[in-house]
Formats: sequence, C-alpha cells, structure tokens
Amino acid sequence: MSVTSMTEAVADFANAPGSQKPSGASHESQSTAPLWIARAVIVSVAGALAWYTWGHWGDFQIDNGRELYVPAEILKGKLLFRDLWYMYGPLAPYLNALLFRIFGVHLTVLYVFGLALTIGTAVVTFEIARFFNLGIVGSTVPALFLLVEAFYPFIYNFVFPYSYAAALAAFLGLACLYFALRHASSLRTLHLGLAALLGGLVILTKQEIGFACLVLLGFEIAASYLLRRSMSELLRNIAVCFAGLLPALAGYAWFVRKLSAKVIFFENWISTPGTYFMRTFAKITMPLQGFRFVPSELLEAMEFTLLGVTLWALVACVVVSAVKKLGLSSRLSIAVAAFASLSPMWASALVFVILFPLGVVGDPGWATRFLLVPLIQGICPKGIFFLVLFFTIHALWKLRRPPGSALVVQEAGLGIYASLVAVRQMMELQPTVVKCSVFFNVPAFVIFVILVYRIIRWACRSRSLDTRRSDLVAGSLLAAEAGLLFLLFFPKPQMLPTQLATEYGSFYTRSDVATLFPQIISFMKAHTRNGKDILVLPEPPSLYVFAGMEAPSRWYSLVPGYLAPEQEQEFINEVASNQVRYVLIANRNLTEYGVRGFLNDGYNHSVYRWIMENYVKVGQFGPLAAAPYPPYIVWVFEKKELERYH
Repeated sequence: MSVTSMTEAVADFANAPGSQKPSGASHESQSTAPLWIARAVIVSVAGALAWYTWGHWGDFQIDNGRELYVPAEILKGKLLFRDLWYMYGPLAPYLNALLFRIFGVHLTVLYVFGLALTIGTAVVTFEIARFFNLGIVGSTVPALFLLVEAFYPFIYNFVFPYSYAAALAAFLGLACLYFALRHASSLRTLHLGLAALLGGLVILTKQEIGFACLVLLGFEIAASYLLRRSMSELLRNIAVCFAGLLPALAGYAWFVRKLSAKVIFFENWISTPGTYFMRTFAKITMPLQGFRFVPSELLEAMEFTLLGVTLWALVACVVVSAVKKLGLSSRLSIAVAAFASLSPMWASALVFVILFPLGVVGDPGWATRFLLVPLIQGICPKGIFFLVLFFTIHALWKLRRPPGSALVVQEAGLGIYASLVAVRQMMELQPTVVKCSVFFNVPAFVIFVILVYRIIRWACRSRSLDTRRSDLVAGSLLAAEAGLLFLLFFPKPQMLPTQLATEYGSFYTRSDVATLFPQIISFMKAHTRNGKDILVLPEPPSLYVFAGMEAPSRWYSLVPGYLAPEQEQEFINEVASNQVRYVLIANRNLTEYGVRGFLNDGYNHSVYRWIMENYVKVGQFGPLAAAPYPPYIVWVFEKKELERYH
C-alpha cells in the first residue's frame, strides 16, 4: 500500500459508499438487544473496576481534601466565593453539600456520587459514538477507554477527583453534546432545549467546558439555519437556547448581586485572563498540562500521528488479506486473525507492563523510546489533537458544500466540542499518572475511533470484502484496541497500599501518611481552643474535617498563585483574628509551580515572613523509618507567646 493511497483513504473517510447511513435513522433503528447488552457490559466493567480499586483514589495531601471540606462548610452556612475561596463554578460544591445534608458528611457519599458520574459519562460516550455507525463494538470502545482511565489511583480520576467540578462538567458536557447531535438529525426543539439546559449547567460547573458547550450550541443554531434557511426556525432556536441558559445566568446574577463580579471572576477564578495566577504561575502550569507550541514537539506529535494512522492502515490491510486468502468466514477465525495481526503491540504491552513497574527495563527514557512509543501511537497517538483538528476542518469543509446532511453536522459538532475541550491539553491527551486528560480526552478519542473504523472499512472495500466479514474484521480489530487499552492503562491500586480509617470513612494512601495522619488529627483535636486556631499549610483542608475544625481563613489552602500579593495582608488578618496558636507546614513538593515549597519562602513571602516572626518551630511529624521517597513530614510551629509561657 502506497503512502498516497493511504492518505486518500484517510481524507475520504466520510465519502465512501456503503460505509455510512443517515445517522438519525441508524441511531434509532439498531436492534435493542445488542444495545442493552453493550450498556450492561459498560456498567458491569465500571462496577468491577470500582470494586477492584475501592478507596484507592485521590490524594488527601492535596486537592482532594477540598472536595470534602468545601461542601461540609457550606452546610454550616458559609457562602461560596465569599467565605470559601473557590476557583470553579458553584454547582458541584452545592450539589455535594446537598448530598451531605441528605446522607451525612462521609467519604462514601462522594465515592458513590463519583461512581455515578463515571457510569453516566461512559454510557453517554457510548450513545454519542453510536451516531457515527461504528457498530456495537466500535461504539463501546470509547466508553471502555474512559473507564480504564477513570479509576486511576491519583487525583485525576472520576470517582474521587481533584475536583468534582471537572468530573461533573465532563459528564454534563457530553450530555449536552449528545442532545445537540440528536437535534442535528431529529430537528426536535426538545433536544435543542435539553442541550442548552445541560450547557447552562456546565457553565455553572467548569468554565472551559462551559465555553465549549456555548460554541457547540451556537454552531448547531447556525448550521440548522444554513442548511434550511428558515428565519422562523433560527429565531425559535435562539429563544430555546436562551431559555435553557437562563438558570445559569440567574445563578451567576445572584452571586454577582450578593458579592461582585470582581470577587467571583477575578479573586476566586484564578484562570480568568489578567489575574495574578495567569500572569505568573500559569506560565509554568499550562505548558506542563499540555498547552505548548514548541515547534520540535509539534513536529514530533505530527509524526507520531502519521505513525498511528499508518499502523492501523497496515494492520487492516494485513487482516483483510489474510481473511481473503485463507477464506476465513467464522467469527472466531476472523477474531483470531485480527488479534494475531496486533501481536507486536500485545508483546510490547506485556513487556512494558510486567517489567517496567519492577524496574527491570531500566531507565524510563529507554523504556519509553523502545517499548511505549511504538505501542502508544496505535492505541492513543500523541498527536491525537491533530486528528481532531483534521476531522473538524474536513467536516466543516463538507458542510459548506451542498447538499448538507445531518451526519456532516454531527461530525462538525463533535469536532468543535472535542477541539475546544482538548485544547488546554493538546500535547498531553494520553492517559498518564500525572495529567488530568481523563476529563478532556474522551471526545477526542471518539474521533480517533471513528477514523480508525473508517480506515478499516476502507481496507475492506479496497479488497472487495463482503459486508458480513467486513463487520467482523472491524469489530475484532476494535475489540483488540479495547484489550490493549486495558492492558496498558489498567489502574494499579497498589500505588496506594495502606488503608486509613477515619470517622468520615476509609481511604488508602501511602504507608507513612496512614501512620502520621491520625497523629496529626489527634494533635489538632487536643490543641484547639476555638475550632479555628490551627493553620495547615499549604494543604490539605481534609485535616480540618477529620479534626472537626475549620480553616482560620477563607483561603483554606495556600498554593502558589491562589493568593495574590495584595491579598496577603487580608489572609494574615483573618488568621490573627482567629487567634491561631499553631501552624502546621507540610513538605508538599510544589515543583509543578516552579517552587520547592512554602517553607522555603518560595511564594507568598509576606505570609511566610509573618509566620516566621510570630511562630517558632517546636516539633514535627515524620519522617518515618523506611518511608517512601519523598517522606511525609509536617513541621509544627507554635505562637511565640505560648512558647514563652511554657
């Protein structure tokens, strides 16, 4: 197969005869039994992964503690943004506070809520994929991709994430996309209204995903008008969308009236352009998260993208040729041929999964170069964002040429949403331990599966394979893709090996943290006088909940960029007014912000100097013998007047 023919195949992925059907009819007319089996498989896999990883999520030393602390404080009558600093929309913390009011303040409440979001997001992803005629297996693969990365034992998971705003917005955003795609084929006002209502809820949850929903709704309105040229329909659609967005507008209007736009959008939302965080630490964090425009890296990502596409084209051609020459026709024989064609990827995955965690492979750079790179490009290419851009531009190009169709509008809508959601992590959309791509890469992966499926169908057509065997080849290869995803990215709960039981529920963490946390909680309970007189820096607010206390300031965490220099005196005044007797400072590594830690005077210098002038170190928790590196340490500083009194 020449490069030219392969390029033509990719460019012609939506125009091949016999491979596409009207999407609206396809989505509604598939046999219900296989659909419900697929949905049951998705729910069952989610349940199995939840059981296997239960409690092995998050990190109570950092962001996850906020997800417990903030809704618990809302129940005490505190107002978000005024009494509690918060960088996202208000929906998630108030929803969690409602759940706490109904079921009690407990980690299990958050776990079950997160699991519901996980299952809901996976099912909606499956329903979205169905619009694009991928077959049952192909439509299931993106949902399984979400599940295999959704339970990872770090802060970037769906069950107990660094922010429930991210998980909730991902679910609501995909639901908004689903109804927008349904409107493209059905033209029912109800579907557009539901998409607008869900988009409004996303705006109340997380800003960048809310923006993507707004653009998607605008595109859906514009595309409907351009295809049908009906002014009455245009005005009706605009009115419906405005009505759907009214709850979000009313919610923010209430907060702005109660507080001010400056308090919400600049003092709390640190990602708003022009804030102190965006002027300083965002220059470090955003490139680390994937928003980079390094020419050499862009070129490498494009090369990896071509490698991934070429790999699938070659594999598809090999399988189809084997099926033709050997006369294979049974489901089992074609599946065996498909899985065998991917044997190099299976072998690489097995070697990497078995040897790398044990340290046998050696240097991570060597392992990545010779094992992971060839494997990952076929499973989830580094340049997947470029595939999304290609898909979107191609769909928009087709849309401008009459006659338009619902399928083209759906392709463009999916591409626009996926591009806007994924852009902040454009170079880091692969599931890894340290990236939050799990909340942003699923729409992009749906597009990747669509392109892979259409490449496979092209290979089948080019060799005149009959429809039945073509369906079996496509389903088998995509099933193998799902298997490789699970093999490579399967969650490893042993990363958090030790259980820690609290009165608010149990969770797993590092062994030294599990030993020291109860000691710190006991210290806080024994030494507080007013429930607000112990300051923990830089995190976690979870300790305040476990100790039955409140943070002495509305800034319950002090991470680089959260507190602007002009706000430091306000923070100091709040701490002083609550008569803080002890300051606990953890050795939290803050290299992702370009600083070593708070205790090294890396940031918020006025606060640091005030603490050093008014408090004296009197002890510490940790490090424990044989603790993993870096060991967990918390230094105890006592107010100087108290120290002199003792």
